[in-house]
Amino acid sequence: EKYKEILGTIAEVAKSLKGKNGTLAPVIFRPYHEFDGDWFWWGRSHSTIEEFKTLWKFTVGYLRDSLQVHNFLYAFSPDARFNTEEQYLERYPGDEWVDMVGVDNYADWGRDRYDLKTGVRKLKIVSDYAKKKGKLAAFTETGLESIPNTTWWTETLLKSLKSEGLELSYVL
Repeated sequence: EKYKEILGTIAEVAKSLKGKNGTLAPVIFRPYHEFDGDWFWWGRSHSTIEEFKTLWKFTVGYLRDSLQVHNFLYAFSPDARFNTEEQYLERYPGDEWVDMVGVDNYADWGRDRYDLKTGVRKLKIVSDYAKKKGKLAAFTETGLESIPNTTWWTETLLKSLKSEGLELSYVL
């Protein structure tokens, strides 16, 4: 019941987000991001695959179907702890519960190592899945702390994003 109250507050905020003409503003809602790590209460070591899927479905279903929130695009975005589509989809709740697929990846882009080939391969998994399923795809989080490389945005990130036929809605 407490969680339903929290979702009720989220619904109130969502329904208050309107443009000048009164139309609801679309919002990307990215619950439980980086769930394949262990640093959040919903992470891999804190929930089973089925518990996570149940949480996701309850959250989306309650907001969408019970509270009538219809301006959210629900984004599925694990951390970069996958190497195959099967691993990427391990905790995927199903196409009817997700509008956008993405990945948070700092590790391959310089935080832990420069492994751009691996980073692009993971983005390609996301982009290809989105194309196949008619979803939006995004690079939901990335960056390089303190930007020690002044050309990182153009020479590293941008060049990588232009490779492999990636189709991404946005990069954050």
